[in-house]
Formats: sequence, C-alpha cells, structure tokens
Amino acid sequence: MALTLKKINDELKRLGRQEQLEIGDGYFYFWAGDTANWLDRTVKVPKVNSLTLERWIEEYDKLKKLNAEILGGDSKSAPEKTPKAAAKKKKKK
Repeated sequence: MALTLKKINDELKRLGRQEQLEIGDGYFYFWAGDTANWLDRTVKVPKVNSLTLERWIEEYDKLKKLNAEILGGDSKSAPEKTPKAAAKKKKKK
C-alpha cells in the first residue's frame, strides 16, 4: 500500500501531535502547532515514499529535538545567546 501525506498526517494526529506534513518543491516540511517557532522543519527527500511511515515520525521527532536544542531546551523559547556573543559583550565592559 502506497504511503501518502494523509497517512502520515493521520499518524501524527494519532500520536497527539498538531503538526502536519506538507510537500514543497523537492522537499517536505512540517507546519502548524509548534513548528511556527522552529528554525528548521524540512526533510529533503524527493517523494513521500522516500521514507517509511516510521521514518517520517522519526524525522519529526529528530527535528523537534534539534529545534528544542537550538532554541534552548523548549521549542517555544527564544534562542539563548551563543558563547561567542556573550564573549564579545564581556570584552566591551
């Protein structure tokens, strides 16, 4: 049975996630829910069948974790200052 966006989105919903998968031009991206605050929400594959259903869910989880790390532990948080930026600020004092 062929994998479709609907099947992936139904699985995300079944897992209690508000986010949805959508097709772009040569890539796919997650939108809605927490993804509005994400810096990266794309999966660069040419077709929905490039990954299994399980791998799509893993990609979602990976992107959620990555964005939480980038944004300082919470996907809704503002980014923390980088050590380089903090060092520059310290030098100016």
